[in-house]
Amino acid sequence: MRQDYPHNITLKVKSNIAVAGTSLSGFCTGALGAGASLYFTGTECTKVVYTSSSSGSTGYPRESYSTATIVRSIISLDWSGISSVASFHFPIPDQLPSSLYRKDGNGSYCCVSYQLKLQLGGREIVEVVPIQIISKPSCNPTPSPYVEDHVRRRIMLACCIPKGSIETSIKVDDTRLGIGEVMKICLELVNNSSVDIKWISCQLFEQIDWHSCEHHTSDTTIVASQKVSGLRGMKCKATKQAKAKAVSPSNSDQKSINVISCEAFLRVPDYTLQTCTGNLFEIKHYLSINAQTKCGLTNVNIQVPAQITSPRRSMTTIYDYLIATVDRG
Repeated sequence: MRQDYPHNITLKVKSNIAVAGTSLSGFCTGALGAGASLYFTGTECTKVVYTSSSSGSTGYPRESYSTATIVRSIISLDWSGISSVASFHFPIPDQLPSSLYRKDGNGSYCCVSYQLKLQLGGREIVEVVPIQIISKPSCNPTPSPYVEDHVRRRIMLACCIPKGSIETSIKVDDTRLGIGEVMKICLELVNNSSVDIKWISCQLFEQIDWHSCEHHTSDTTIVASQKVSGLRGMKCKATKQAKAKAVSPSNSDQKSINVISCEAFLRVPDYTLQTCTGNLFEIKHYLSINAQTKCGLTNVNIQVPAQITSPRRSMTTIYDYLIATVDRG
């Protein structure tokens, strides 16, 4: 991970994994001299592959690159003690985004990276140590729930023929989650349409958008999902009432046979990025609830914005998570 240069100089860090808001410490050894400087830098880098064409010609791929500085801080070196050893202790800024590298299927990428750089004589970089940063965990313990009560959604065939409606009620216990935490979704649907519901799904999406100059791209993945099928109430009202009448003409439960009630639990996996906005990129998360009908008919689709933060647990757990993340990379 460290780049070596032809100098008898070393740069050692106590740990190259750190959380924003904590600190970096270590030491430098060798004939540094008074002109030695140590910097902590953070950079956003993006690449966008796009298609360019001129009049009368077919398009051909081109590439656009951009960089933006997140942080560049000089670190004081402490020369007390042995003259050839200089120690340092640097407080990491609170609001830094996590290190990341995301690539789409076309060769475009978005990268956030951090480094310690040792410079001699104001010119030559003699040592570079990459630093893995994770954003500071959320300190807000208050849940951020989402509630939707009795919203009627029209069901259409071919976008023009009405087929009744489906009424939705949703409760999400918390839309702000740390990595490793579980989102609980309570869902109730009243199927007053003339169509059957095949299945219901709850999915947590991660979308990262980035740009270079005027060119943009994005990459969207599903980080957690749960599918529900075979529940009572998924058949349309007319079908169910006919069946209920055949079984018992005096059935008093006809008002509730078209009600679907279910719960879903989505765990935020360790590889999920944190919701944030940079100079060249934006990471968004949202919950998508989908009630699937037949082809040609309207599907019920509800999107709920979500916020994913760093693990909101003990610092030991966070470091364990960081180490696991580095090992997977």
